[in-house]
Amino acid sequence: MARKCVWMGAFLLGLFLVSGASRAGEEGDLRIGCLYPLSGDVAPIGQNIKRGIDLAVDDINAAGGVSGRKLVIVWGDSQGDPKVGMSEAERLITREKVPCMLGAYQSAVTEVVSQVAERYQTPLVTAMSTANILTTRGYKYFFRLQGTNMGFLKSMVLYADAYNKEKLGGKLKTVAIVADNTLLGQETLEWSKYWAKELGYDVIAEVLYSKGTPDLTSEVLALRSAKPDILIADSYITDAILLVKTMIEQNFKPAIFVTKGTGFIDPSFIPNVGAIANGITSTVEWSPDMIRGAETNKRFRERFGVEMNGHSVQAYTGIWLLKTAIEKAGSTDRNKIRDTLENIVIENKFPNGPDLMVAYDKISFTTTEINGIKHTNLNPNTIQAISQIQDGKYVTVWPFSMTKSETIYPAPYK
Repeated sequence: MARKCVWMGAFLLGLFLVSGASRAGEEGDLRIGCLYPLSGDVAPIGQNIKRGIDLAVDDINAAGGVSGRKLVIVWGDSQGDPKVGMSEAERLITREKVPCMLGAYQSAVTEVVSQVAERYQTPLVTAMSTANILTTRGYKYFFRLQGTNMGFLKSMVLYADAYNKEKLGGKLKTVAIVADNTLLGQETLEWSKYWAKELGYDVIAEVLYSKGTPDLTSEVLALRSAKPDILIADSYITDAILLVKTMIEQNFKPAIFVTKGTGFIDPSFIPNVGAIANGITSTVEWSPDMIRGAETNKRFRERFGVEMNGHSVQAYTGIWLLKTAIEKAGSTDRNKIRDTLENIVIENKFPNGPDLMVAYDKISFTTTEINGIKHTNLNPNTIQAISQIQDGKYVTVWPFSMTKSETIYPAPYK
């Protein structure tokens, strides 16, 4: 009998921990969970994400809070470790009783945190994790605001296609792809081919190399002999430096060279390759020279002493998204917030809030099939902006509506 009472007590406690969160805090401060690497090797990134969240909270509270209630963040520190992230997610849900969460940064951490959120039926929005697999598991409580890896590659191809058709009359016809032979590189090859073919381009060369190779001469010669109009690349920093230097040595200078950021936006890239980097384009989530977000960035810079970047902008956007969802739901009930997120549509600006700073004009979530793979609660509207290196600096050149700068064509490499 005693054992039965103990078991029943534990069962009822579990129900209280899960369901009680949806009832907790209906009065007083409204608490949201945020889970990021605030310590450990990637803490500088986590702290910059935190700045974007802190600014959003300040702006929301200055405007009256969430349905009149002060917004407070309950922080979780993943330390960049999936195991720690899992335990922190459980703490936020069961002990802190947050009705919804924003997080995490690394896809490996987000993968396990989303498992916890799904188990406890707690809405989780990720603002920056890009691994394709995250939205392929059919989770009902997980929502991806940020684009996927395949989405980054889509933006690269969309930019090249838009410039080709709007500025060059569609004269560019062929594409070549170069990446390392890691899982990420193979994904780059797969989705670059997919989007290029979707937009009517002929993929005439596919080159994979061993990550960290000391020599890329044969690979560059294969690309040069193919003579592509557009080159798509994804390389980590050491390989990116070697690739560009070898291209110039072998007189391979594609008119449009578009990259998936990675090594090409690393702070050490331009100093190591010099002027030959001029003309290379890369994906970015947001840049200070974009037309959007100047006032918000000004306040961010005044408070923190640095410019916003893609991470802080996405985090800022994620908090406003959750604020809007809670107000539309009219409740902190987890299922009502989930249902609201599933059907939410935000265009151009948040209700009683700021304009969207990101490179796209709409936030919504849908279940869709892409190349035979089903994605659940994916934001189909996302695109990445494109920056070109001009005079040794990154300058936003696309979307055309968000910049006053023009692409230098053909890429000068000098």
